[in-house]
Amino acid sequence: MIVPEKKTIEEILGNERIKYSVPNYQRSYDWGKGELQELMDDFTQIKGNKESYLFLGNLIFDVSESENFQIVDGQQRLTSLSILFIALREQARDLNEASVQGEVQKYISTYSKVRNKNAIKLEVSSNIRDLYEYMANPNWDGGFPDKLNNKSIKRQINKIRPIYSFIRAEIKNYNIDELNEFINAVWLSYVVVIKVEDTQDVFKVFERTNARGLDLNIGDLLKNYILSYQESSYEDKWPEIVDNANGQLPRMLKYFWVSRKGYIQQSKLYKELKQYVTELDTNNNEDGISIFVDDLYGFSRFYKSCNSLSIENKRDWLEEFKLVQLTKNEDYYARIGRIFQALKLFRVTQPFPLIYSIFHLFRKDSKAKPESLFKVLRAIENYHFVNNVISGRVGHEVEKFYADKAAHIYNSTGNFDAEMKTFLEVLRSKKAIKDEFVSNFIDSVIYNSKNFGLINYIFDRINNFGVKGSQYVSIYRPEIDFHKRNYNIEHFYAQSAKKKYSEEEQEIFNQIGNLIVISRHSNSGLGDLSPDQKIVKIESDKKHFGNLRYMDDFINRNKSLSANWDFNNIKDRSTEIANEAFSKIWNF
Repeated sequence: MIVPEKKTIEEILGNERIKYSVPNYQRSYDWGKGELQELMDDFTQIKGNKESYLFLGNLIFDVSESENFQIVDGQQRLTSLSILFIALREQARDLNEASVQGEVQKYISTYSKVRNKNAIKLEVSSNIRDLYEYMANPNWDGGFPDKLNNKSIKRQINKIRPIYSFIRAEIKNYNIDELNEFINAVWLSYVVVIKVEDTQDVFKVFERTNARGLDLNIGDLLKNYILSYQESSYEDKWPEIVDNANGQLPRMLKYFWVSRKGYIQQSKLYKELKQYVTELDTNNNEDGISIFVDDLYGFSRFYKSCNSLSIENKRDWLEEFKLVQLTKNEDYYARIGRIFQALKLFRVTQPFPLIYSIFHLFRKDSKAKPESLFKVLRAIENYHFVNNVISGRVGHEVEKFYADKAAHIYNSTGNFDAEMKTFLEVLRSKKAIKDEFVSNFIDSVIYNSKNFGLINYIFDRINNFGVKGSQYVSIYRPEIDFHKRNYNIEHFYAQSAKKKYSEEEQEIFNQIGNLIVISRHSNSGLGDLSPDQKIVKIESDKKHFGNLRYMDDFINRNKSLSANWDFNNIKDRSTEIANEAFSKIWNF
């Protein structure tokens, strides 16, 4: 039977026998100034009031080692309190109060007669451990070296120094009486301690105290569950799984599930993932956790690739996924890379599980052709451009459809082309209507700093419609620094001419109908030339104005109009581009 105990911070960290440590399966220390601000405010409010005590929540300890308690839950609070004690010690040093300094130090480290040195009371998480132990030394000089034992600790400094500096600033004006009052407020604060002696029980208690509807904690819960199997390979892979999620672990875990099982509410995900592992155990001679971790790791590599702007990164993942037929041809993985760049630009992630499942089925069907794959991937890109980016519809409208389709495709043993045909038929039925798209396209595709990426993307797709291989001229290159890109957007009717017109009229200058794409090196050469002069310049110096099919088409269509280019021409061209965009360029 587990009996919770009420304990003060003085009773916990003041116990000379007990050392506390953060086990490797725990997440990194991640409190920031916001959390510390709340904690400092609470202590400040009760400082000097002997009748008030601050409740700091629950602590769960694994006490299977009698003198080394592992922190199952509560490491963020205990680590923050320990950093706070270091700051209090340094304030006492500044006040020349050696006795107070020594008293506070007892809660940071205690002298070990056996080792003839100070033993740290709390072994913090590895992401700050080296620097924390350096600061915990009673002879610390207050400095932050770049290296310790020839190891760079810059990341640790970036994590701890802002927190420590914040605390020091909060207490820098305390005299000795105020400092003692604050220290007592911390010492007498209390927690509810839960001690668990059996390792397997530890994880059960952790789940029960943390899984009551706290969706965002699923990463920690799953990590604890996986590492409860006490297999070192799991411990090695988990940090990379987390890194690959790029701060979006709950979302990635959901997408992993969706790609295999279909739609799920976030609140039910942890329970279902555990059940999934149990089923894998039953079906695979009790090695389900190993299968699960390897599978999750593989999916995390895909997820990282989805969020990367690098086209080469897509090739690396395709090789890992054993789709070598797509990596041998540079055009193949470049086309896939451009689709993912577009989805990132659109800020939509709902298609990721579906796309993973599509790749999975493509790999299973040896008769499936790359062009069939590109067709469906491009259709997904086009759908989100038409419906979400331009027409303003929410991405969630297809979330359940995508999820259920992802599970169906992943588990399908059928023909790739047949499955994609069925999927595309439904997707087309959800496409926005032409009038909705055209109206929104004209109004929303406006030249401004927010739309630079979008406008470059639009001209990229227009210029390269029907183009494959080495003939593709990349206008949209988000992976390259803006100032190093080969092409710029230019106003056909120069911006400087806007001054003559009203505010309402000036807005028309920024419509897509008044925009052209030229080589970056030639931008200054056009400057404030009139539209007809720009046509002459572009025609006479095509070598420096870029190999753009789009510009040839533009000149052919508008050369005769350039001498009298006005608002009506801009409006007409904007409408023309919008109609072609819907009916041809982004049709699917």
